Amino acid sequence: MSILKSLSKYKEIAKINFKNSFVYIWDSLIGKSAFIALIIFIFSQIWITIFALKAVNTIEGFTLSMMVWYIVIAEAIVTSLGRIMITIGEEIKSGEIANYLNKPYNYVLYKYALTIGRGLFAFLLTFIVAGIVAYLTVGLPVIKLYIIPFVLVICFLAITLNYILMSIFGLFAFWIEETSGLYFIYQKFVFTVGGMLVPLEIFPLWLAKIGLILPFSYIAYHPAKLFVMFDFIYFIKILVIQLAWIVVFLSISLFIYAKISKKVSINGG
Repeated sequence: MSILKSLSKYKEIAKINFKNSFVYIWDSLIGKSAFIALIIFIFSQIWITIFALKAVNTIEGFTLSMMVWYIVIAEAIVTSLGRIMITIGEEIKSGEIANYLNKPYNYVLYKYALTIGRGLFAFLLTFIVAGIVAYLTVGLPVIKLYIIPFVLVICFLAITLNYILMSIFGLFAFWIEETSGLYFIYQKFVFTVGGMLVPLEIFPLWLAKIGLILPFSYIAYHPAKLFVMFDFIYFIKILVIQLAWIVVFLSISLFIYAKISKKVSINGG
């Protein structure tokens, strides 16, 4: 009962932040979502040119429409959380994290609830805006409506996994202070071997194999591919592996935070 009560607390935090995001909807539209729309337009033109030059209907199993909508989903997932890694790092560096130690919640989980509320809103808004651009350039994706709930579950878990990994690197600020470099490196891993920019099939076989076994691909590549190439067995596989990665990395994140909490308490903040 106490566990459910604790979870409901984080649920309410997420719900409040999701609702609050609507207050800044025009800022989001003019800012990040508009920028992502520009990115989708540029990528769509690149792929339109590539398909025309090659005079083929598919590249590595992806049609032109599938390739562009793949990028739409991948971009919406990866960009939804913003720079939470740097935010956590800055709070540790400034000592602000000490203010959370006497609060009735876990800092890592609180930041997750705070971030996921805003992140889900950002994901939906980015998907809608980028989707409009994709529709205007390559048309609608050929998908069945019944797959949408399954894809949304995988996208939610992808955003969650992305947060947990960034929280781990953000907590490293306790030892290295500056996390902007880590954030830059992390982003590049997600962009490349995570398959955000292009499907892993485009890469050399040896690099694609490495990308497939890393957790980054379960943030961008697999969810995006599932959307354009849905298969129920594939969905189950992604679901199980995402949950496994989440359990592993959440345990690591909570362990690191527990260590930090003790040291902060001992040193008086």
